Amino acid sequence: MSLISKVKHSTFTAIASALTLVAVYLVSVASPVYIYSGETPEELLK
Repeated sequence: MSLISKVKHSTFTAIASALTLVAVYLVSVASPVYIYSGETPEELLK
């Protein structure tokens, strides 16, 4: 495996890991925000 191949592999692995961490963070943050949505508007209670 050449040096350029190793660098490409490392770069793509790092990008994939970073995107995975971002996805997990966004899903974990969105859940509490969705669960706590505040008070129900009066228009929906009619």
